[in-house]
Amino acid sequence: MLCPRCSTTNPANAKFCLNCGTTLANRCATCQMELPANARFCFNCGQPVSAVTPVHVEEASAPSLAAPILSGERKIVTALFADVVGSTALTEQVNDAEDWTSIMNGAFDRFSPVVSRYGGNVSRLLGDAMLALFGAPVAHEDDPVRAIHAAMELLEVTREYAVEVKERYGIPFEIRIGINTGPAVVGPVGNDLKSVYTAMGDAVNLASRMQSAARPMTTLISEHTYRFVAPLFDVADLGRIEVKGKSEPVQVYEVRGSKAQPGRLRGLAGLESPMVGRDRELAALLSLNDAIPARQGGAALVIGEPGIGKSRLIGEWKAAVSAGDQPPQWAEGHCLSYGQGLAYHLLIDLLRSVLGVPATANESETRVLLRSRLEELFDGALLEVYPYLGHLLSLQLEEEAREPLRLLDPQALQAQYLATLRRLLLTLSAQRPLILILDDIHWADPSSTELLVRLLPLVAEAPILFCFVTRPDQDSAGWRLVPIAREQLGEKLVELSLRALSESDSRQLVSNLLEIEELPEIVRTTILRKAEGNPFFVEEVIRMLIDRGAIVQEAHRWVAQKEIEVVEIPDTLQGLLLARIDRLPEDVKHTLRVASVIGRQFSVKVLEQVLNQKGAG
Repeated sequence: MLCPRCSTTNPANAKFCLNCGTTLANRCATCQMELPANARFCFNCGQPVSAVTPVHVEEASAPSLAAPILSGERKIVTALFADVVGSTALTEQVNDAEDWTSIMNGAFDRFSPVVSRYGGNVSRLLGDAMLALFGAPVAHEDDPVRAIHAAMELLEVTREYAVEVKERYGIPFEIRIGINTGPAVVGPVGNDLKSVYTAMGDAVNLASRMQSAARPMTTLISEHTYRFVAPLFDVADLGRIEVKGKSEPVQVYEVRGSKAQPGRLRGLAGLESPMVGRDRELAALLSLNDAIPARQGGAALVIGEPGIGKSRLIGEWKAAVSAGDQPPQWAEGHCLSYGQGLAYHLLIDLLRSVLGVPATANESETRVLLRSRLEELFDGALLEVYPYLGHLLSLQLEEEAREPLRLLDPQALQAQYLATLRRLLLTLSAQRPLILILDDIHWADPSSTELLVRLLPLVAEAPILFCFVTRPDQDSAGWRLVPIAREQLGEKLVELSLRALSESDSRQLVSNLLEIEELPEIVRTTILRKAEGNPFFVEEVIRMLIDRGAIVQEAHRWVAQKEIEVVEIPDTLQGLLLARIDRLPEDVKHTLRVASVIGRQFSVKVLEQVLNQKGAG
């Protein structure tokens, strides 16, 4: 392996240069996985070797030996810029430059896994600063949310690292973070000898300005990011500030933490509509509850594309059942889009819901709630369940509770998780019927999927209803539940595949949301054509038209303010669509890009001719 700093040839397994000591570890630019020197593709995420570059502080200032090149594509990205507070003064307080380099390498070694965990890409390391991209090279539908979660964890990691830095070097260590969302040109930048994957454009520049304006150990976000995440995070509105390079002041917000009761990311504030086009599916779900008096369980499987109305259907079912004289118990487990690598994350979320533990509860509060709830349910048998559920929740347990765990290997521990969860669910369902909603199982982690498969037989023993909600992603780990549920449960499984709304239902939805029939036909037709029967798309197109002043409310009615000729895809939908596109093979993505240039409708022969001409050229 060639050292990127001094060009010395090192053994293939070398981690540090034998001449200058520079770190030689190759890390994937997408997931930060350490790779062998001869790797052509990342064995963790599949990105090609061109996206892999050595990670260390010195390379940020390495001189360019050839003319720079830039090639890339336009994407909506969320840029996270983190910088060390007062780095110039701090470098003067340490003994020499090597100590400061060691401090910064230690920080970046802790920062990179955090960014990777949320699906981000460390794009640039600039001495005492880091630029991370969420949405490039791989887009996710919730990149702004991921970036803020990453920022909060980066601050927590920094607090821990600052203690170590203070003890060893005697200096404080703090960072500030800025985040912005917007369009950027992304791709490899560099020369024939070295290139890095990065982003160029105002989205990145504004993130840097946000960072400069942030207080130490805080995160500042722009209004462009805020509108994507407002229902999920508590923020302080800092008003509008002057930003270098901007002719107008920029609205900014300081992130304070996650909301105790997160709101909905989808839907139009102030505009409501009864559910349309799902009467048959709602009736099928309600029929499951008819078996509860007979002490029988069952299961439901709700399958549909993003935005098609799965969550709304579940909400209507819950509202209808809970309005009865003897409502059942409800518990919900939600998968994280970045949670496939987090062991048991779905079951942990379900367990917290079963126990009534708020999402914002700290470890001490969670331990108290767990112990008190289990004492109510199991009385003298507390130590038969508490240690295993506490361990599943990653709690620091008392000495007596740790004792049963000491000699258990991972397989034995998993068996205890299963036995304890079975016991808990059976005990709860003996009090009142229990309905368990497992949402977004296409993002489920394999360990949760494995235990849920083994919990399915409970429906034959007790009034327990499982409801699995998923997209039709058959290559996901969570999809394993689908064929097994079909085979094991037979008639006890109600399977619902949600389709696009009909044109009449879509028109009714638009009328319900805007509460008028007089909306100009051209506006209504534009909305319907863009949404293609997807309720979420209907809402987002309407939101965009309202935000742009294309339709306005006057005297309790909506009117077209200006003629609508072209309606772009709303930013809120671009992330969703790009996330689907980025999962396609490279040759398919290339064909899709070419097709998008030709137009919305074309013959296959035209596409073939264009592709052949491009290949020949």
